[in-house]
Amino acid sequence: MLVYRFRLTSEEYENFLREIEILPGQTFLDFHSIILESAELFSVQRASFFLTDKIYKKKQEITLKSEKRQVRQYDEDLDQVVNVPVTLPVMKASKLKTFMEDPHQKMIYEFHGKEYFGFHLELFKIFQSDGIHSYPRCNRRTGELPQKVDIPAPVVEEVAVPKIVVPKISIPKLESLVKLDHLEADEAELVAIESQLSEVTDEAEEPIFGEPEVFESREGEDTSFDEEERMEHIEDYDDIDKLERKYSGFDHDTDDY
Repeated sequence: MLVYRFRLTSEEYENFLREIEILPGQTFLDFHSIILESAELFSVQRASFFLTDKIYKKKQEITLKSEKRQVRQYDEDLDQVVNVPVTLPVMKASKLKTFMEDPHQKMIYEFHGKEYFGFHLELFKIFQSDGIHSYPRCNRRTGELPQKVDIPAPVVEEVAVPKIVVPKISIPKLESLVKLDHLEADEAELVAIESQLSEVTDEAEEPIFGEPEVFESREGEDTSFDEEERMEHIEDYDDIDKLERKYSGFDHDTDDY
């Protein structure tokens, strides 16, 4: 039976080289597993093979897991290139002999895990198996892939803001400041205060004004009455007109005459 021998090189590291032998009837999943083993790659999340031309320009993709992609294709009815959803072939259902178009077929293998690695694959020999070895297998191994170290992001130290401590001032309770229970009534002092108040009230009852003004009546009799009483008995005067002339000048200034 025939055996395919591929040369595997790294896109980044020149010293890395693997030669892998695999049968044409085996799948791309078998090819994927031997690459991981020989290159010591772990924790794969996504991986793909790409069939390419002679200068490693990608064409068809074969994925580890089933995926749908938008592929640009020419539509004869519309006479233009359109995007068409396509389900990509998966590794476990794709045999190598189905996709080998050239005796020197070239491919790209991409590994996505905690790190990313890209490899160039080239079919450089097809030979008859001797029946001794089991396949797939790594025939030659040179160089190792360096472990990529993630550079941690710089830690920005926060400037400590001094904490302002406000001293607590103990405030005595109001009950402790105002205590009137210990005060006792002084009978002698109360009697003195009452006597002073009585003197003030007696003085307030005395008339503030002097004797009422005495007016002379028509018959010459003295009659004491205030202004309100005089206004209430204004009808006692016989000559009203004379009275009006007598008091009419009180509402005018001297400048009016």
